[in-house]
Amino acid sequence: MLHNIFKLTFIMVLLNSCGLFEPETGISESFTYESIAIGTTGVAAVYYPEDYTSSTPVIYLLNGFGTDAFAWETGIDLAMQAHKRNIMFVSLSAQYNLYVNNTSLPNRNYEDYVLEIVAGVEDEYGIDIEHTSRAICGISNGGGGAIYLMSQHPDLFTACGSLSGTYYNQINFGNLRSHGIRIDVGTNDDVVLSELQHLHSKLTDERINHDYYEHAGAHDWDFWKKYCPEQFDFLEDRISGE
Repeated sequence: MLHNIFKLTFIMVLLNSCGLFEPETGISESFTYESIAIGTTGVAAVYYPEDYTSSTPVIYLLNGFGTDAFAWETGIDLAMQAHKRNIMFVSLSAQYNLYVNNTSLPNRNYEDYVLEIVAGVEDEYGIDIEHTSRAICGISNGGGGAIYLMSQHPDLFTACGSLSGTYYNQINFGNLRSHGIRIDVGTNDDVVLSELQHLHSKLTDERINHDYYEHAGAHDWDFWKKYCPEQFDFLEDRISGE
């Protein structure tokens, strides 16, 4: 009996050394801190591969209007995506605000809030990367925020993605050159389709390279779950160094 136990233990150690018992998903955690930008506790959801390093690329995910920092995970298994792609994902929300600084209202500086989270998360997890290893992506209001934020901080993000994103008219188009942009929108999306068609025309007129796709679908999770993996593929190609 004892011999069999030792034999089984040896086999398990051998299989583990061959990688057959490696974790099948990543790790998810909450990151909280006292935010100066919004005057209250900031919250982000962090998803990362178990064997991440200081050079692991990061994709920041902006949630839609009225949602919390954990809304992305209701439709996408971000821990699995982190494990599969060897990328850290950080999800956050501006709640009922745009991802801009509001000079007329105190504690509504959500552009600065995103910058705080980028700095805070990467310091907490020991991430030390250049902007070429960092991207940003968003759904609905978050999609608009992603393009806007990259246009304001081109030295912070190398690529952005928009899933049914709203149109922020404060975009600095000159800063988007040499950066990656992908936009996906549904042909039945009564919320933002016309806005994104206008943005597509504006980007084209400004001679800014971008990928723009209209697909069958609406402004909902059925659409976002379908095209989120393609957004991640696009962003991964630009931050993985390949």
